[in-house]
Amino acid sequence: MIEFRPYKDGDELAITELFAKVFGRPMSTSYWRWRFLQHPSSDPMIMLAFDGETLVGNYAASQAPLSLAGEVFPACLSMTTMTHPDWRGQKLFERTAEALYETLPSRGKFAIYGFPNSVSHTLFRSKVGWADYCDVATLVLETDKLFKLPIADSAVKQVENVDERFGLFNAKVAAGLPIVAHRSTEILSWRVDRNPDNTYARFVLEEGDEIAGYAITKAYGTEMLDLVELRCADTAVTRALINAVTAHAVAENRTRIATWCLPMDVHRVPLEMAGFNATAPVTYFGGRTFTTLPADLTDSRLWRLSMLDSDLY
Repeated sequence: MIEFRPYKDGDELAITELFAKVFGRPMSTSYWRWRFLQHPSSDPMIMLAFDGETLVGNYAASQAPLSLAGEVFPACLSMTTMTHPDWRGQKLFERTAEALYETLPSRGKFAIYGFPNSVSHTLFRSKVGWADYCDVATLVLETDKLFKLPIADSAVKQVENVDERFGLFNAKVAAGLPIVAHRSTEILSWRVDRNPDNTYARFVLEEGDEIAGYAITKAYGTEMLDLVELRCADTAVTRALINAVTAHAVAENRTRIATWCLPMDVHRVPLEMAGFNATAPVTYFGGRTFTTLPADLTDSRLWRLSMLDSDLY
């Protein structure tokens, strides 16, 4: 008989062993602890399915609060779902998902959202009540095809860490963003500075003691640079940061820059004017709400997404 229960301290060894068995690659316990236990909001959201002493199913979500026009609502990012190969065909995905979802409203979570892969996308829609929000195209700039190389603005600086200016800037612009992942200094520092697996570069446009915008990048392979987050106060700042990131990529001999930016985002036009074009890969995006919110999460026109919202970047 299958038993469903929340994560307890010490389960991470069985979880990472199941991950290796299901996906054929390892997940370090340091990464797992960082992702699920060390978020500034704490409160791990992990449901496990056991058959006797054997872990046979897992559904984990990570803290991912949303800012709706500046008001913060606790929510979570759907993460690792997995079923032991010998226990497939027993509806463990939907049973484990519902066991987790039943706990979320009482823990103050208003919604869960995420980026299902092509295998799980239809399962989320048909089995656990998710709605599709939109398909997210990747915007790509081919730097080796630029007619004119950009010149980095001297006001743009590269900094070593996320500092309090990032949180102050995000708080200042939050009211103008209908639906966006909440970015406090603590959350952004956890996501970028303390990530045990990935290394990021941070660019800011300084404005006195504050910043007027920032860009965060991550190298992918030897030729690609991912622009994982871009948030700016106005179009001029957006252009300056895009130029700085592009100049940085060219200096490192990277031939492509990839990013996410939905059509209604104010950064979309400056990105396209800089040479970014929508292309593959396309990422599914959806979720499920547990209570009424002041904004319709199914309306993709309201969302402002970045690659940093996904656990893959």
